[in-house]
Amino acid sequence: MMKPRLVPKTTLQQTLTPQQIQYLKLLQLPIIQLEQSIKQEIETNPFLEETDEEDFSEFAAHDVFAPAPDQQNISQKETVNNDFDIHTSNVSEKLTNKNTEHSEAFSSEANETVFTEDLKNRKLEEDDSFDYYSTNWEDDAEFTPRKINDYDKDFEPFQVKAENSFYEDLLFQINLLNLTLEESLLAENIIGNIDDSGYLRRDLQEIVNETNSIIAEHNFNIQREQYEKLNKIDKNSNENIANKFALNSHNVYMLKEAIELAPDLKKEIDNNSLFKSYLQKNSNEKILNHISIENAEKVLKQIQKLDPPGIASRNIQECLIAQLNAKHNLTEIQKLALTILTEHFDAFSKKHFARLQKSLDISEDELKDVFDEIRTLNPKPGGTDFVSATNTVIPDFIVKYDEENDDLIININDTNIPNLRVNSTYEKIRQEAKNNKLYNKETKEWIREKYENARFFIQAVRQRSITMLMVMTAIAHRQRDFFIDDQKNIKPMIYKDIADDTGLDISTVCRIVNNKYVLSHIGTFELKYFFSEALPNDEGEEISTTVIKDRIKSIIETEPKDKPYSDEKLSQILKDEGLNVARRTIAKYRETLKIPVARLRKEI
Repeated sequence: MMKPRLVPKTTLQQTLTPQQIQYLKLLQLPIIQLEQSIKQEIETNPFLEETDEEDFSEFAAHDVFAPAPDQQNISQKETVNNDFDIHTSNVSEKLTNKNTEHSEAFSSEANETVFTEDLKNRKLEEDDSFDYYSTNWEDDAEFTPRKINDYDKDFEPFQVKAENSFYEDLLFQINLLNLTLEESLLAENIIGNIDDSGYLRRDLQEIVNETNSIIAEHNFNIQREQYEKLNKIDKNSNENIANKFALNSHNVYMLKEAIELAPDLKKEIDNNSLFKSYLQKNSNEKILNHISIENAEKVLKQIQKLDPPGIASRNIQECLIAQLNAKHNLTEIQKLALTILTEHFDAFSKKHFARLQKSLDISEDELKDVFDEIRTLNPKPGGTDFVSATNTVIPDFIVKYDEENDDLIININDTNIPNLRVNSTYEKIRQEAKNNKLYNKETKEWIREKYENARFFIQAVRQRSITMLMVMTAIAHRQRDFFIDDQKNIKPMIYKDIADDTGLDISTVCRIVNNKYVLSHIGTFELKYFFSEALPNDEGEEISTTVIKDRIKSIIETEPKDKPYSDEKLSQILKDEGLNVARRTIAKYRETLKIPVARLRKEI
């Protein structure tokens, strides 16, 4: 039998400090989330504050150049790739040599995040502590109320009408329906599970079960409340218990439910005819009944008739049918459309036109009119009403072309990012706490931790900007023709190329590229757009797969609608243009672009 024993073992581990983890998190944040993260850090760390001093803002406004390949005289930093120039040294010098009270130097080397401190020590008067702190809270400003007539004549008071959200509109419409309390609770639960497109993706039975659980909890709480009040009754009182509760309209109807919890009350209730009559009349005021799936289907049908029609549908078929059912006095074409969607949806979805004509005994013109009618329906009833933050893109970088100097000027779009510094008041407290016995150990530790966190956070935000500029400049250098000429000149590029150019790790490049956007004179692009594999053409040149995908998309957009091109035909067209792309590769790219097969692209 083996005995437990201690065995020495040598291992090598690579761990990240909390500061390094925070820095990596800042790298992957887009500009909006970075702004929110900074505000949150300011709220939680009193040592951190915003400043209007020209410190970090100079870095934000500084232009970084991606020069033409033949311009080598302005390079100040040489990377792994000798053809690649990036200008961050002068930026580092400005930030490092700033003559401010709180200057934190940092390394401009992206692969070595080294932070050093150069804080000036300030002398403190022994007896000025209280006066120093109190002056920070003084407010000498005087407030003079203005009368209405004091305002400019051009000023006209106005009120902004508050717009209800999509959910609020639906909840308001539910209140207009003739629903029971249980049905209203279910309807609210259904609306809460509607997605951005207006569909109910969750199983209705799950919603019913969840609603019934809420009802059961509601009933139990009422019974428990009644039971607790019964226990408070004076057991030695000669007064009839039922008479006490018969006078209380809020509680008397609950005694029937409380009988199971207090069986001794049954005799008292049976002997009081007034109470029995009142109980039978009011026993169902607050106790809710469970909902069946059949009842839930009826409630769902009523919701689907609300505005917009088809809301809360579970699939596209149910959505389109609900919209047609919401119409009054259907025309013959609308009736045919309803029949197709109800009885022949499989043939409709697969565009089997001949089968539909034969099944319904209609002409091609009539079938075309039916399809035109169905096209007027909204496949996403919630899509036009939902306001989603993801629809708004704020670029992280701005790239401009300087024709005079033939340079690409790259800026970080951080105008809304506040300039940060260590709060001078709390810094003085930190200096005092070093040798002051009035501060206990826990307080000193808290002050030290918050100070170190604030100092590092300031450095991490600045280092993030330098690293991001390095990556964006490397991308702009490789995709120079794209930003200057047009989108057709995009070149093959992978993450490893940028990692080699900047000396960064591939994972760091990925963190910076993900969810970041760049604004240029030709449009706004996600950084991922510039990364693609390469395929050779007939001349041996490497062509970006992004260019091939764009070409496939443009060919399909101009194809005959009655005879769309097959994947084999698309492959032949590209081959005639000098691009040898196999049919299977065409199918893969088409699926990536979310373009259906030729049969489903056919129109009458």
